[in-house]
Amino acid sequence: MPVETLVRYLKPELRHATTPPDIGDRESRRANTIKRPVLVHDARPRLEAGDLALETHGFALENHTSAVANFHDKAEVEATYYPEMHALMRRVTGANAVYTTQHVVRTEDTSNFNLSYARFVHCDYSLSDPRDAAEKLLKERGDDPDRYRDFAWYNTWQPVEREVRQNPLAVIDATTLDESDVVDYYYTGYGKKSLTSMPVENAAHRFFYFARMQPDELLIIKQLDTRDELASCCPHTSFEDPDVPENVPGRRSIEVRLLCAFE
Repeated sequence: MPVETLVRYLKPELRHATTPPDIGDRESRRANTIKRPVLVHDARPRLEAGDLALETHGFALENHTSAVANFHDKAEVEATYYPEMHALMRRVTGANAVYTTQHVVRTEDTSNFNLSYARFVHCDYSLSDPRDAAEKLLKERGDDPDRYRDFAWYNTWQPVEREVRQNPLAVIDATTLDESDVVDYYYTGYGKKSLTSMPVENAAHRFFYFARMQPDELLIIKQLDTRDELASCCPHTSFEDPDVPENVPGRRSIEVRLLCAFE
């Protein structure tokens, strides 16, 4: 049975705002979003039926057992987990080069807005100019962007330490997303304005999650793509499952942002 829950969308009156709104703390999130009821469907039956494809629906599930012993050790994650993700993304996407921009470990601690569960439907980048962002990163890393024909940004998202019961991650099936519903906003949580995007509500949106994800499972989410024929983005959000007991331990997860380049 699907989960009946509430998610936060961008307020509809901000769709055509002359200046993108700022979101960077609980107060600004509350001021610029609206809670709406949705059904979140378990994607596992579709996965078993072979009815999910990363480049069509914008998300996919992979098996991955990491060699990382402590995901709270930044140096260990960068030295061990980053290469694991690079190899995985090369295999899954066929990319010729993969670059990591950052990672975030989220826990049940709500004291830090940047590290707590993201409780609003969002994308991690603006859809306005995907090629420009990719070329800038490649130049910073000493690579020649002219070598590549196309670029795509992805997130990997994986539970750590225990299975996910409460606050799992929901995604919008990209085949149900109209890109005209995706609006720019500024994320200001790190003390600077970063142009990103989020959707306004549309009844056509169909939400999915993978129930009780395990630490050896990994979700890949499309964020941005220069290839017009493929899914461009996959908005996502944490959500509360009202059927999960209150005493269940909070979710812990690691997410990594990656750029894939294709010759």
